[in-house]
Amino acid sequence: MTPHTKIATIVAPFLLIGGYIAADYYQTAKEENYMAEQAKTVSADQLQLQSPCRMPAEPCVLQKDDLVLTMKADSNYYYLDSSIGLDGVTIGLAQSDRVTRGIMMQRLANANHWKSAIRSLSNLQKDKPLVMRVAVASGDKRYYAEFEITTSGPWGEQ
Repeated sequence: MTPHTKIATIVAPFLLIGGYIAADYYQTAKEENYMAEQAKTVSADQLQLQSPCRMPAEPCVLQKDDLVLTMKADSNYYYLDSSIGLDGVTIGLAQSDRVTRGIMMQRLANANHWKSAIRSLSNLQKDKPLVMRVAVASGDKRYYAEFEITTSGPWGEQ
C-alpha cells in the first residue's frame, strides 16, 4: 500500500463525518430562514374576551370581526363552538413557571364544533393564575387568545 493510500484511508472517515455535519448545519440554517420568512407572511389577530370567563360554570366568549368562539368545559371535555368553519384548533394551559404542551382539538360533526379531553395538571399552584391559550386557523387567517381561568376545575384540583 502506498503512503498516499494509507493517508487517504485514515483521513476519509473524518472527511465523511465533517461533510455530514457541515451539510446539516447549512441545511438547518436554510430551513430556519425559510420558516422565519413564512411566519412573517402569516398574520395572526388577537381575539377579545367578550364575557367573564368562569369555566366550567360559564362559557368563555371570544370575538374578532365575524369570528365568535364559545369555549365551554364539563368534567371530561373542553368544547369550542365557532361562528365560522375552522381548519384547526390548539389549546394549552400555563402558569408563570411552566407551560403544558398544546392540545389539538378534534372536529366533531362539522368545522364549527370541536372538542378535546381534559388533561388534569399535577402540582398546580393555587396562588398563581392559570392561563388558557387558544389558537385557531381558518383558511389563511390565524387567531389567538390568552385569558385567565380558575385553578379549580377538572384540569386541576377540585
